Amino acid sequence: MSRWFEGVVGHDRVTALLERELSFPANAYLFVGAAGVGKATVARHFAKGLLCPSDDPACNICRRVQEGNHTDLVSVVPEGRSMLGVDQIRQVVSQAAMSPVEGSRKVFLFEEAGSMTDQAANALLKTLEEPTPTTIFILVAEAEDELPSTVASRCRTVHFGRVPEEDLVASLEGIGLDDEDARALGRVSGGRPGLAFSLASRPES
Repeated sequence: MSRWFEGVVGHDRVTALLERELSFPANAYLFVGAAGVGKATVARHFAKGLLCPSDDPACNICRRVQEGNHTDLVSVVPEGRSMLGVDQIRQVVSQAAMSPVEGSRKVFLFEEAGSMTDQAANALLKTLEEPTPTTIFILVAEAEDELPSTVASRCRTVHFGRVPEEDLVASLEGIGLDDEDARALGRVSGGRPGLAFSLASRPES
């Protein structure tokens, strides 16, 4: 696995695809798959590859993207509500029209894109239809139909499947779980690394 996706559990097909996409990326992506399967994690790694011009594994830009404090990475999440509303998306549209601050691209990451109201999604639509060449959107949702078809059709869709249990077990053992506990969590999580690691971090686990 390339350094861009180092640490991602499973999803070899997806990460290989996204590795190729880094050379000539689309203006918008829609990552879809079950909750906890690792979509948002892969999205952040992909953003790192889009924003970092260096091949240096110790790159400061990569660290800042991973930590979420890079100027040209804009994380769009609901503000104190369960939904992304139209006013918040209008702010995103205004930001998208601006030039990147540090590099050649600006990336907008919607880790809960399915929470957009219809009005908010419509506000984003024109920007997706007429994007600036320096702006890339990554929308993360459990299913395409969580978004209006007009929005989903403007994105390059990437489907995430479940991760093989053996991959999960190996990763859980890598963080210190014994074989029995790792296999139990691997079965319970149903191929979803996010759920597996969440369960592993609980004291009762």
